[in-house]
Amino acid sequence: MRGSFITFEGCDGSGKSTQIQAISRELQENGVPVLLTREPGGTPFGEMVRGMLLDPQGPERGALAEFLLYAASRAELVRTVVLPALDEGKVVLVERFTDSSIVYQGYAGGIPVPYIENINRIATGDLSPDLTLVFDVADPAIFRERLAPKVKDKIELRGDEYHSKVRQGYRELASRYPGRIKLIDGTLSREQVFDAALAEVRKVLERGSIEKGGKTP
Repeated sequence: MRGSFITFEGCDGSGKSTQIQAISRELQENGVPVLLTREPGGTPFGEMVRGMLLDPQGPERGALAEFLLYAASRAELVRTVVLPALDEGKVVLVERFTDSSIVYQGYAGGIPVPYIENINRIATGDLSPDLTLVFDVADPAIFRERLAPKVKDKIELRGDEYHSKVRQGYRELASRYPGRIKLIDGTLSREQVFDAALAEVRKVLERGSIEKGGKTP
């Protein structure tokens, strides 16, 4: 019995990392089997790629080279982690997935989106999330404030114009795929954001349970 596949997306500083941890805890406390992972990363190979991509002192690279590294990490994560967990009936929560490449290297980086979509299909074997939560924050000043206490990675160090294109890219994707992608207002309180995200997750799990003839978790 296939599990459910849910991805968490959003600009840097949008709150997705906090919320994916909170949702994971909530589901596990209610007896739902969960696998939590991230992109890039989630495998020994992926974590090495992550270090190379996000190192603030790392070498510069073009958007295409950057995307292909993300795609390589993604292919390994899907093959060795995501698909086996789905086959076991787990709820798989992934922080970032294919949509990140479309907005960061596509809308913001300038690679034609159809190119990215084609390579993503190859890397994932056409795997698509059942639900994608995009945590949306309109004001770049909020990003800067939230990221101020931490050491920024190479992507976070890019300017407001770049991150504004990322945010607009996510909004355009949400318009293209309203059935899968749900925008969550990341400027609300942490509790309000959590409640909104959990409500969307429960809809997917309830739908999946009905389709599989099981009980609602």
